[in-house]
Amino acid sequence: MRILLMSVILAIAPGVALAAPLPAPVARMIEAAAETPGALATVAEVARRTHPESLGEIDAQVAALTSRAEEERVARITSLRFRDGWKGEGQAGGFISTGNSEDIGGSAGLSFAKETLRWRHEIRAQGDYQRSGGAVSKERYFAGYAGQWKLNGRSFVAVSLSGERDRFAGFRSRFSESVGFGYRLIDQRDLRLDVQAGPALRQINYYDRGDEIAFSARLGGDLSWTIRPDLVFTQTATVFLDSVSSSLTATTALTTKLRGDLSARASFDVRAETEPPAGREHTDTTTRASLVYSF
Repeated sequence: MRILLMSVILAIAPGVALAAPLPAPVARMIEAAAETPGALATVAEVARRTHPESLGEIDAQVAALTSRAEEERVARITSLRFRDGWKGEGQAGGFISTGNSEDIGGSAGLSFAKETLRWRHEIRAQGDYQRSGGAVSKERYFAGYAGQWKLNGRSFVAVSLSGERDRFAGFRSRFSESVGFGYRLIDQRDLRLDVQAGPALRQINYYDRGDEIAFSARLGGDLSWTIRPDLVFTQTATVFLDSVSSSLTATTALTTKLRGDLSARASFDVRAETEPPAGREHTDTTTRASLVYSF
């Protein structure tokens, strides 16, 4: 009877019958890998290749570790207050500009980001300033907030608030507010692409002509590509379409880690206006080289 029962088991599930226990050192190695971001998948794949007779046990351990990590992440994020969990970076360096101001000067910026179960937040501030021959030759300041309220799947509600001042582009202040719909077209570990669109309201205070309020359509895109763990390519673009003066802002950057929390960044900005004030150029560009400190 026992011989007959073993024959049936071998015929129905030979993989189960022949499966071997996973060696304890390998199990401990997989457990340790779960504590290092990105290491678990690599170590598990090596274990599968070197111990093919224990595939079921390896997969079960990886699934349990992944599930535990996700539960801990959700619990940690849920317990955060609004002021907790922010990551930031500060950058400082120099720039070369063309267009309404052609000069070399200094640049500084700050940004903060946070992600919860339902929201992604980003706050950013940037300033460029230069004096030549005792007079200001470049002066531009920008501050903005971008929020994404996550819907089902890859969809989200996009919220954008920004204010800027650019003396040599002809306006004392320009405020923009927008609420729209967004979608994450690409969502991979090393590559992400978000697009969004929606209505916007803009208020512009010029130096040499009357103030204006314009209803606009806002289009945006945000690309992040981690080429290597220490090398990241990013590109953002925002377009406002309205009857007063449509505008484009685009930034392309390459950031490489130097050591610890210190990185180097090279970036190129393009800002274009379809109807600039009289005597102003349609397009400004700024090339920056900066040191970046993450905290």
